[in-house]
Amino acid sequence: MKIAFINGSPKPPSDKSASGLIIKALEAKLGTGVESQSTKVVGGSTEAILKTIEGADALALVFPLYVDGLPSHFARFLDANVSAIAKAAPQAKVYTVINNGYYEGCHNQAALEMVRHFALRAELSYGQGLGVGGGGMIPSVPIGFGPLKNLGKALDSLAKNILNLTAQDDITIEPNISRWLYFKMAHLSFRLKAFKNGLKSRDLYLKP
Repeated sequence: MKIAFINGSPKPPSDKSASGLIIKALEAKLGTGVESQSTKVVGGSTEAILKTIEGADALALVFPLYVDGLPSHFARFLDANVSAIAKAAPQAKVYTVINNGYYEGCHNQAALEMVRHFALRAELSYGQGLGVGGGGMIPSVPIGFGPLKNLGKALDSLAKNILNLTAQDDITIEPNISRWLYFKMAHLSFRLKAFKNGLKSRDLYLKP
């Protein structure tokens, strides 16, 4: 069985983005009995990406939410290569994991629907989508622990469905902390980044 991941993060290939970490976590949950390959749109050629997904039984699209949809470069890639992707992996079942910086995972619903439309255009069957809230914590907290326990459980379920090539309803999750605390942590992070760049808290409220 071959599973191909396409990382749609706009960050450079060497980064430790939330999407990249999600792929690593999923690969670990899939076990060693499958062939798993991962490719990235940024920094990769179309030919190399198509080669990676060639003959895949499952195709997993993993990316961050941008303006309630796919990152523009990723949307362009899928739109321009829908026929080539279908030809490279005509039997693949499509799965997706979308993470956002909001608390609520339901903000990914529109993007999940976009992936469904991609699968329909490519004449590929759709397996399942996972919409992840609190994605900003993923680079800082081990998946499956603390505030990311829900993410670990959701990936367990998704990995099982991928291995069995089964279709299930999309699911959305929130982090295992209160919404209030999540916002407090986000505000603190913004202020720390501002200080590192020589700004003060009041500068965050400046308007053009």
